[in-house]
Amino acid sequence: MQFHEKSSRPLYYALSGCVACLLITLLIQTVATYTLYNNALEFEKNYLQHSVDNTIAQIDATRKSMESDENNPKHRFSKEKVQKEIETTLRQQFYDTASRHSYMWINEVHDFAGGDGYGIRLIHPNLKRGEGELISTYTRDAEGNTPYLTELEGVKERGALFYSYYFKDLNTDTVSRKLTYARLYPDYNWIICMGIPYNAVWGEVLFNNTYTKWLLLLGYLLSLGGIITLLYYIHVVYKQERARHLNEMGLLQQQIEYDLLTGTNSRLYGVSLLENSLKSFTNYGTKNIIAMFDIDYFKKVNDTYGHEYGDFVLKETVKVIKANIRKDDYIIRWGGDEFILLLYPMDDDDILPCLTKLNQCISNHDFTDATGTKADITISIGAGAFTSRDKDIKTLLNKVDHALYSAKKARNTCCYADSL
Repeated sequence: MQFHEKSSRPLYYALSGCVACLLITLLIQTVATYTLYNNALEFEKNYLQHSVDNTIAQIDATRKSMESDENNPKHRFSKEKVQKEIETTLRQQFYDTASRHSYMWINEVHDFAGGDGYGIRLIHPNLKRGEGELISTYTRDAEGNTPYLTELEGVKERGALFYSYYFKDLNTDTVSRKLTYARLYPDYNWIICMGIPYNAVWGEVLFNNTYTKWLLLLGYLLSLGGIITLLYYIHVVYKQERARHLNEMGLLQQQIEYDLLTGTNSRLYGVSLLENSLKSFTNYGTKNIIAMFDIDYFKKVNDTYGHEYGDFVLKETVKVIKANIRKDDYIIRWGGDEFILLLYPMDDDDILPCLTKLNQCISNHDFTDATGTKADITISIGAGAFTSRDKDIKTLLNKVDHALYSAKKARNTCCYADSL
């Protein structure tokens, strides 16, 4: 009996060691999983909030731009027209940027008291056919919750909130729990939202397969090296996920940047505008006009009058151009004194008068600054449009650049690429 007890003692110690190893492994895995998941979740929260906040900033900027010239008979827009144009722009933007995991939508509130028909589903990439339908705070999701009520009460109380609800993924029948950020835009009574499924936060990183998880735990029991390997793997994955999220946040920030000097769209954002314009042409045949212009003899202006006056000329040129294009058109600072205009479709007969008018507006403008410094300023313009041969924006920009080069030979004029 004593022999049996003595011989079984090492086995007992070994079993105790295995159990201890298993418990330590489970503890490490729990702590690591909790930490990594919460870090990833925090990144996603920042991403959702940043996206919605930037959309609201975009609405404010567009609205301010469209309403600034409402007293000009040639460019008069009512508040209703401005709101409708912004709605149309956002709808296309939300459709184009929607993915299976995340997308943005807007609910319009008609009655903040809630109840049946308190608002409508204004824009929703996952429920396009349901846009315009009445919504109710009594509506329940797949788990019996009332997300519309939560959303409405949250924005009434705090203006914005994070909340969760259960809904079908985009283009699938899969029901997922989604993290959502909603913020009220009170001027239009819009609740602007963006959501992402919780299961997309980490995907397969944390081994959802139960059989694989047990094999991993068995490996931990057999060797301490398995634990070290797991910790190293989690560390690498965490760094990769952190880098991915930081990169996404950085790209999002860059896309909404404006040129600080002139107030035009930045080149980075301009590239996305041109790429979307190419998509519109490819998918719908939308023939936008791309015009590139720069200031004639701008280096001479800087050398003669100084860079402060040169900056004044850049800002005045942008102001004059903005006042003489449509509110839906874009002006992008491409670099130095070079700018790109993205002009939405117009009749072919109207293109030449439009660009000629821009030449004349600049040449007729009084470029006198606060110190009394004055110079005669003109611009040269090259223009073109996408054709079926254009597979990327570079091909069109090359043609437009050649057209600009031809225009600069004469100065204060415009020239068209062969695509026109």
